[in-house]
Amino acid sequence: MKAKLFLTQYDRRINLVGSLILITLILVTGIFVYTTMHRQSVRLLDMSLETLSQQEAQLLNNQIHAMVSETKSISAHFSLIDALQQIYGQQDETDAIEKVEQYVNALLHNGFNSIAIYDYAGNNVVQAGPTTHELTESLSFGLESAMITLRWNERYIQRIQMEVFDQNSQQIGYIVTEKNQSLLTQSLYEIGAIGESGEFMLCTPWRDDGLKMECFLMNAAGVQFRRLSRVLADKALPMDYALRGESGVVTTGDYRQIRVVAAHAPVGEYGLGLVVKIDEEELYQPITARAKEIFFYIVLLMVMALLLLNWQLMPLVRKLVRSEQEIEKVNANLLRSKEIIERNLSELTHYNEAVGKLALISVADRKGLIIQANSKFCEVSGYNEEELIGQDHRILNSGIHPKVFWTEMWKTVSLGDTWHAEVCNRTKEGELYWVDTTIVPLRDSSGRIYRYLSVRVDISARKQKELTLCQQLKESNCLQIIRQAMDSELSVSKLCQHILTHLTAAVQYPEIASAKIELAGEQFVTDNYVEVFSQRLSAEIVVNGNNMGELQLCYLESKPFLFPEEQNLIDIIANDLGRWYERKLADQRISYLATHDNLTGLPNWHLLQDRIAQAIAHAGRHRKRAAILFIDLDRFKIINDSLGHEMGDLLLKETGIRLRSCVRAEDTVARQGGDEFVVLLQGISDHQSAGAVAKKILEAIKQPYPIGGKKLHIGCSIGIAIFPDDGENADILLKNSDIAMYHAKEIGRNNYQFFTADMNQQIMERHLLETDLRRAAERKEFQLYFQPVIDMPEQKLKSMEALLRWKHPKLGSVPPSKFILLAEETGMIISIGEWVLKEACLQIKAWQARGYQVPRVAINLSARQFRCKTLVADITRILNETGVSPSSLTLEITESMLIQNVDEAVEILTQLRLMGFELSIDDFGTGYSSLGYLKFYPINILKIDRSFIQNIVSEPNDAAIIAAILAMAKTLKVAVIAEGVETQEQVTFLVQQGCNRYQGFYFSEPLTAEELESKLCASQ
Repeated sequence: MKAKLFLTQYDRRINLVGSLILITLILVTGIFVYTTMHRQSVRLLDMSLETLSQQEAQLLNNQIHAMVSETKSISAHFSLIDALQQIYGQQDETDAIEKVEQYVNALLHNGFNSIAIYDYAGNNVVQAGPTTHELTESLSFGLESAMITLRWNERYIQRIQMEVFDQNSQQIGYIVTEKNQSLLTQSLYEIGAIGESGEFMLCTPWRDDGLKMECFLMNAAGVQFRRLSRVLADKALPMDYALRGESGVVTTGDYRQIRVVAAHAPVGEYGLGLVVKIDEEELYQPITARAKEIFFYIVLLMVMALLLLNWQLMPLVRKLVRSEQEIEKVNANLLRSKEIIERNLSELTHYNEAVGKLALISVADRKGLIIQANSKFCEVSGYNEEELIGQDHRILNSGIHPKVFWTEMWKTVSLGDTWHAEVCNRTKEGELYWVDTTIVPLRDSSGRIYRYLSVRVDISARKQKELTLCQQLKESNCLQIIRQAMDSELSVSKLCQHILTHLTAAVQYPEIASAKIELAGEQFVTDNYVEVFSQRLSAEIVVNGNNMGELQLCYLESKPFLFPEEQNLIDIIANDLGRWYERKLADQRISYLATHDNLTGLPNWHLLQDRIAQAIAHAGRHRKRAAILFIDLDRFKIINDSLGHEMGDLLLKETGIRLRSCVRAEDTVARQGGDEFVVLLQGISDHQSAGAVAKKILEAIKQPYPIGGKKLHIGCSIGIAIFPDDGENADILLKNSDIAMYHAKEIGRNNYQFFTADMNQQIMERHLLETDLRRAAERKEFQLYFQPVIDMPEQKLKSMEALLRWKHPKLGSVPPSKFILLAEETGMIISIGEWVLKEACLQIKAWQARGYQVPRVAINLSARQFRCKTLVADITRILNETGVSPSSLTLEITESMLIQNVDEAVEILTQLRLMGFELSIDDFGTGYSSLGYLKFYPINILKIDRSFIQNIVSEPNDAAIIAAILAMAKTLKVAVIAEGVETQEQVTFLVQQGCNRYQGFYFSEPLTAEELESKLCASQ
């Protein structure tokens, strides 16, 4: 009974509450449905009205634009412009006007009502079709090039007036066109379909103040023209929005001060506005009429819902009572579960405390601001908890990770996902440390994220090892790439740029790294290099023990370097670069030595060949000439052998300098070897240019050389070959210039000669002669002749001179002047001189063996023999081999052999004199020595050269010279022999001057040994 009473009371209470809730829900739902339907209906009506206004505005804009385009096309027609130009120029325009009338009348079929053409003075030229009378009720608006008028006369008529310009943009008239706007008229008549209060307005601004407007109004009453204000009671009318270029729908008062719903839109860019409107009451009347119907259905729904609630609620109440009994049992179970949870929570708390001693734990709010941090977090970061609370984790930002790293982190946790990564943070003191970080979003009961739990484990030690290994790998790869580049053939610039590229890529922060290399006065930098005096590493570049530059590495931001790895890296690269540069310099030196003469620094034969090839190619392309000047120094061997190679080398260096001063920068001076030089002249126009340079060289070379406290004199012989006349390649040009040079020597030295074809034949002959000369001694083609020296007045055989003759098997007797010079130039003179000395000694020994008293025999020593260091030893050896005493011989030397090194010459002559030889100076008077030098030499005899003897009777100068020589010799107690005596007059003059010894054809020609024996017999 008690349970039943409880159920009844509980049932009534639940029925009452349920009924009230249901009624409330139905009313709210009904109101909501009605409101929603009302809004949607209003929106649909507004959209329909707005669409209609935009369509009408677009239609009007298209029709205006089309007629403007058609009128502009007519105004640009050539026949119209031609006719108006003739009228403007007061020419005969009849034919042109007729063509325009035909053209205009044809256009009336395109829908124009009328077309009128006016000249520049406003006179009507052509009129086609009737025009409407001027109406005051019209809307006028214009463009830059046309005036447009919209009129109403039972229909809309559009009129356009447009200026006509000629080709020079000068106005020569204007055109007026009219056309019915039938589509616009029809659409306006249909405007009444939107409602009884529907109205169409088309307006333009009126007056410059912008507060008035002229309008066409079309409604159920017809079309009216009115001037209205754009603002009424400080509120803008819908048309004001359209004239300002705005489109849309507004609910406001119109010019009648009646609430309307108006759709407004501008018409193109013509300054027209269009408004379609309807009274608000009429527009929304259908929606209001349905409100009563909706209310009836809501009441009916409420009654049915109450009946259904009562029918369904009673079983639920009974079920609820049974549920309460079950809830009591559940509560008991929950109490037991609570005890278990509290016990587990205690265990979890101890676990968290253990984790907190190892992990860095923090909690942040939704904005990322720290609200809690454990002691481990504070210990590692260096901040206390008060400093961390309220800060975000940017306080720990090391700057190592890019922005995208943090963006990805926030994106992940904001979506509720757990984020895990290894992060580099910075302590309060600025030191970096790495943590393995896990961020877990925490959600509230509604599922929203309200906290972020961060758990971090310090992995700095492991990370440091990984970074070190990674850096070492990058450095190893970097060094391998750089060393491979050093093994390839790269220039200094390319290698340095290669090093900079790979060095900056191998460091810890490559994106902000820049570097610079300074090497041998040059500087190479990365594209982003900026001079930074802090935050940089550097290493010297040492080349051959000298500091030749520096390698610098810097960060453009305040980032720490990875010590000592990065410093070691640039130290190694700088060391490798220094050693590479040493090899580069050595290679360049080797290349230089391979292409340049080591003594003078001039190009050598190899480089000369290349330069000649280039000059030939250049001259061929530009139709120019090139010249090869082959230069041989005259008498250089005398200086080199007498004064020593050191003096000779200094002379060659100075010669190279003088040659370079005689040519242009683009020309080449090369040393061929020994005392030979070659000059290459590029791009010359003719032979005269080469000759001018040769003259300049001759003049420069013959100037005295002040070397070692002495003034040395040399000359040169120059042979010239011209490209392409004398050869088309380097070998031929060099050969031909060499031939020309030898020809210059043969005709007297110290001159230049151009190559000619005849010289080839001479060279071939010379070559064959040289070949035969080398084998002449073996073939016993040499023969000694002896020319007596007569002592006056007894005409007694005083001595004789041994003269070499060459009996060639094909050429016959070869003159000594032809083969002695050749032997001197080729060096064969030394062996030939030894042969002469030995043969003369053997002949003396043979005569002595036959019992003859043999006077002294004079033997000529060549310049090469005299300069030979073994001269005395060689002579001694031959005397020992033949058994001849030095007292049987006279050694003749030339004057020029004494002038190069006086001290050495005196020493050699003294040794020979002490051995018992007589010493004679041959060809005296033709050299450059001063007579005063004779007192220094142990000379016995002077032999006056035949060139002075020939003309002593006819030339007073030669007679005076001979008289001076004889007087000087007498004073020095030196005997004199006159060479080349051929006439009695010469003998008479010489006897008068006190000369007692003679040699020449007047007394005897050179004789063979057999022929001379008769004279020996006679002299016994």
